[in-house]
Amino acid sequence: MLYTIKARIAPFSFAFLLAFSVSSASAQQTRLPEIGTAGGSVMSIEREQAVGDMYMRQIRASAPIVGDPVLEAYLHDVGSRLVRNANDVRFPFTFFWVNQDQINAFAFFGGHIGINTGLIAETRNESELASVIAHEIAHVSQRHIVRNMEAMERSSSLSIVSLLGAILVGMANPEAGIAAAQASMAGMKQRSINYTRLFEQEADRIGLTILTETGFDPMGAPDFFGRLAEKYRYVSKPPEMLLTHPLSESRIADTRVRAEQLRQNREFNRDESSFWLAKYRVLVRHLRHYNAEAARRDMNSDNPAIANAARYGLAIALLDSDQAEAAERTLAPLYQQEPLNTFYLDVQTDILLAQKRYDEVLNMLAFAYQRMPNEQTVTLNYANAAVKAGEPKLAVQLLREYLTRNDDSTLAYSLLIDAHRELGDTSGMHEANAELMALYGQFDRAIDHLHNAHSRSGNRLEQRRIQARIEQLMAQKHAIENMR
Repeated sequence: MLYTIKARIAPFSFAFLLAFSVSSASAQQTRLPEIGTAGGSVMSIEREQAVGDMYMRQIRASAPIVGDPVLEAYLHDVGSRLVRNANDVRFPFTFFWVNQDQINAFAFFGGHIGINTGLIAETRNESELASVIAHEIAHVSQRHIVRNMEAMERSSSLSIVSLLGAILVGMANPEAGIAAAQASMAGMKQRSINYTRLFEQEADRIGLTILTETGFDPMGAPDFFGRLAEKYRYVSKPPEMLLTHPLSESRIADTRVRAEQLRQNREFNRDESSFWLAKYRVLVRHLRHYNAEAARRDMNSDNPAIANAARYGLAIALLDSDQAEAAERTLAPLYQQEPLNTFYLDVQTDILLAQKRYDEVLNMLAFAYQRMPNEQTVTLNYANAAVKAGEPKLAVQLLREYLTRNDDSTLAYSLLIDAHRELGDTSGMHEANAELMALYGQFDRAIDHLHNAHSRSGNRLEQRRIQARIEQLMAQKHAIENMR
């Protein structure tokens, strides 16, 4: 499987996004504010979603997004459970991983929340991870970015708003963000648009409530943030999270008092096996901070969840060092006990593919697909295995059905391109490439691919459908340009 999605094309214009942000604010000045909606005088809910969609395209094109279906499913599950216990939710949330060592998480327009892989590596339990996600959900639900823009507009500081795009991308890809910020406005620092102390206190309070109502231990918040503050107290360059979310002693103390109050008369006996599997997967496969020696040591842990995760991590480490047979022996006790556990199933798939045991892997995944037909790890692994096993028609069938429900999956489109290539279907390959380019915000390239698909298709109905899609993308491109 492809685990880190890297842009196949150059990122689209930062200046375009920055202008988009400013126009989003200024255009709203001519509209009546939304009654009862914070920040409604600056940006409507609909406009916020549109801005968020464009920023997400920018991040896909420029940042090391982790296209790992197992980790995506885990993060989506944790985030969705937290969102269900949040108030003032105005749109669907999107959670994604960025493969960066730095400890950071960030939220932006339209319910998008990015989590660095370095963050889960630093956390010691699932409640600590969930506390950060809940905090970011609170920032989004309370529209803190838009409210901050509203305050800056009142103080005639729209020049600062123009940095939002560069700073956002800087969170996901520091080098690109720094370059964009310097190009757009020399001398301005990221701290200029940090959340105000009031917003941080509000996010702390609401985030703790969300955390507790979802069944996580609220002490995860003060424990994690307190440990971070102590660890980096005397460091000249602290993690990005401590710059954008400064941790004073009084803030940590207030959070601890509130968490202790929320904790009273509650029990928090959670199954954290998925958390540990996700953490070890990140450490071994994405950050590469974990080796076989450390895994064998942790397999002796008194905590069964940690011991199993360490064995799982060792299997990944062996597989990634071309020791498929040893990896299979290591994983076997876990996989045999839980054959439908998607963490184990994903690694077992790669083990079988590495040994070219195609019949076995297809039978295994067909069985899992029958029982979990909508599960992304199973579906994408099945499609990938079908391509590798010389069954591209099966892959196309699986991916087309999957994309009707998940039309923003860059990994699915990448696999679909490969499947059409194996079939020799150049028209289908261009169509899939077009959708991938659109997800990166490269509308001109997407339209070029569709023109190529149109010219290579001999079916008039297909040509009409492709022409309709060309017109849709052109309209989308023009609508965005008109927002400048």
